[in-house]
Amino acid sequence: MLPVVSRTLSFDSIIQPYLNSISTAARIMTFLIALVLAIGLVWASVLVMRGSLMVGCLAFLLVNSCLGYFFYHTRIGPVEMTADRLVLILLTGAYFIHRAVGRTDPKPLTTSDYLTFAFLGWLSLRTFTSDFTATAGDAPAPMWHLIVGYLSPLWIFWIARQSRIDRRSVRLLHVCLIGFGIYLAATAILEITQQWWAVFPRHIADPEVGLHFGRARGPMVQSIVLGFCLSICLFCTWTSRQLVSPRRPWLPMLAMPLLLAGIYFSYTRCVWIGAALGLALIVYLTFSWRVRTVVLGGAMMVGLLVAVVAWDDLVGFQGGRSAGATRDSTAMRGSFAYVSYQMFQDHPIFGCGFGQYAHAKEAYLADRSTSLALEHIRDQLHHITPLSLLVETGLIGFGLFFAMLAAWGRDAWRLWRAVDAPDWIRAHGLLMMAVLLAYFANAVFQPVGHMNIVHMMLFFLVGISSGLVRSVVPRRSMPPVNASPTTSRWGRVGLSS
Repeated sequence: MLPVVSRTLSFDSIIQPYLNSISTAARIMTFLIALVLAIGLVWASVLVMRGSLMVGCLAFLLVNSCLGYFFYHTRIGPVEMTADRLVLILLTGAYFIHRAVGRTDPKPLTTSDYLTFAFLGWLSLRTFTSDFTATAGDAPAPMWHLIVGYLSPLWIFWIARQSRIDRRSVRLLHVCLIGFGIYLAATAILEITQQWWAVFPRHIADPEVGLHFGRARGPMVQSIVLGFCLSICLFCTWTSRQLVSPRRPWLPMLAMPLLLAGIYFSYTRCVWIGAALGLALIVYLTFSWRVRTVVLGGAMMVGLLVAVVAWDDLVGFQGGRSAGATRDSTAMRGSFAYVSYQMFQDHPIFGCGFGQYAHAKEAYLADRSTSLALEHIRDQLHHITPLSLLVETGLIGFGLFFAMLAAWGRDAWRLWRAVDAPDWIRAHGLLMMAVLLAYFANAVFQPVGHMNIVHMMLFFLVGISSGLVRSVVPRRSMPPVNASPTTSRWGRVGLSS
């Protein structure tokens, strides 16, 4: 019988090989991560040195819209790092490098630029001359509201304005907007039909993420932001059809039914109003007077008929909410207006301070001289952007806001009316006018100042308009709207250019 050799198995003899295997795998993974980072840095350096700032702005906007905080975030010290913030850092570095080597295109400031800086300067002044660390409920701190809602969009405005703007870059912008709109509209339809397996990013399907679950809300997880972006893309399909597809101008317009469906499925009335106003302006300016009379007249008659027959349904439209929540949302506008008027009377010139409405309104909600349910707005942000600016920044900020919008609209009008300007410049001017109408329609009913993506998109497009307006010297006025429709480069009917 063979002797049995016994051996005591120690803990080290069992676990050490496993630890060695883990250590080897960790070293391999570390090497792979370092390799990927090195390759990424090389490509980032190439893009920073040789790339276009306009392309960088587009990349940032797409990442900001689709791959923001809910897609990925990690804490680095006291800062939450997200993919869009990383792209913004790279874009900022690219701007300073391009400026140092002379690859930017500095342009003289215009009246609209001065008004923009004056408005943002006043917001900053009223932020830091108030308690900018005060918070109330879920409202962001005033300084954070200023940076995210206004100053970071202003930085994108400046980079876009100082970049080299030519036909190629504007055409790329409009092509990207149309493609972006197709993606957003398809995602909206998938949301409404609950085809969650096909939705990307995955956080769209999470009812605990964002707002307005039950409506189409896209990767921004907010129906108003989705609707505003879709409205921009919708306008672009018409205004830039000749620029995007000169030989087949009807091709981009095939996306319009899809985009209209996406806007409808946002189930947000202010989005519908903004899209309708923008389209009406485009129809008015690009069709002959006979065609636009028929189209706009027919649309107005249909709208009046719907309003008369289904007024109660429109007012009580639920859009994924309960009937009670819908009624409260509608009634809150009156409460916001009433409280705003009371607050304005106490601080008419300078306002109560930017970002201070959230806690300053508390003193006015106990008013029992009105039948309005003021308590319903205790935990709400101000839903009427112009009134919130009036309350927080006074008549000075309110006046600067409207003066800035008017100057932006004037610049867009000048681009469109420049008869000798290239088509791509006029196309952007027409797009910008429609976008401003849609923005104002949403601002009247929603707190767009708290919606970073809305202001990022708006200020980016305004920056391009500001960069282009200096290239349009005073010219003779445009021909009448119904002149020479057969010679138009905008289609078979419309303005001659």
